[in-house]
Amino acid sequence: MTARATPRVLIAYDGSPSAATAVRAAARLFATAQAYVATVPLESTAQARAALGMHPAIAPDAVHEALDALGAEAQREAEETAQQAVDRAGALGLQAEVVRVGPSAPAWAALLDVAHRVAADVLACGTRGRGAFARALLGSTSSRLLHDTDVPLLVVPDGGGTLDGPVFAAYDGSPGATHAIQVVGRLLGGRPTVVAHAWEAVFHRSLAVRALAAAPVDDLHATIEDLQEEFANRAAATTQEGVAAARAAGLDAVGETIESDEGAWRAVAAAARTHGASVIATGTRGLGAARSALLGSVSSGLIQNAELPILVVPDEVALRTLPAT
Repeated sequence: MTARATPRVLIAYDGSPSAATAVRAAARLFATAQAYVATVPLESTAQARAALGMHPAIAPDAVHEALDALGAEAQREAEETAQQAVDRAGALGLQAEVVRVGPSAPAWAALLDVAHRVAADVLACGTRGRGAFARALLGSTSSRLLHDTDVPLLVVPDGGGTLDGPVFAAYDGSPGATHAIQVVGRLLGGRPTVVAHAWEAVFHRSLAVRALAAAPVDDLHATIEDLQEEFANRAAATTQEGVAAARAAGLDAVGETIESDEGAWRAVAAAARTHGASVIATGTRGLGAARSALLGSVSSGLIQNAELPILVVPDEVALRTLPAT
């Protein structure tokens, strides 16, 4: 039997309360991991260069010296900030170290570069609020990470939840959802898992069913009941496929099939809260613009309205394996 690799977690930290919550979530969810903390220095040299350039009397050597001093100060402050997160993690029992990040814009690209450099299995970041306010924040670094990451991304909302409950894996039968479950097995294999499939009985709004309206009422009711049963059976079968995939990944998994008329993400979020879930896991497909379309549905709804940490797993994540010990 192959031994489970010690996961590597990169925590994006900017000193905010939201980032501190991400540290706490990483420590609770990945207690045995090797953690790294990255703080991207403020990119202030461009503005300083423009301001200094407005004073032609200043000698070029003096300009360069001033810019070097600003850059060094930004780097020092960033590493001091990252050390605060390392200290927080250590107090929570998570072994962590600072990873140096040079001044870079945009920040999301620098974070992904660091994630690749340390071979991170997951990148954790905080976010703030829900609804419209969260959408505004997700227009910046968090949003670009969501759309461009090739590393599993843990998005932690303010509060972060209790972090003690099971993993709640959203499953729709797609290869991406199956892959997400495999990643959960590698990263969170010690936690009980609920595999949830949410479905909507939208057939009653379809043109085909509307056409049945010409049929006798009794026949129509019987047909709709048959359709309802067929869709329910398919949904239950999808759930069981997910449970089988989870158990094959080494997870102690049970299934839950959820019928909802209010949208799949709302059903998943509500059920996760009922189960006291510690994290919701969801798969996604593609990169860049291709992923944007998917993030308009279940993943987007979960993230933009998150009350619990959301683990977003892009397709074809290559998790590290270590030889048996």
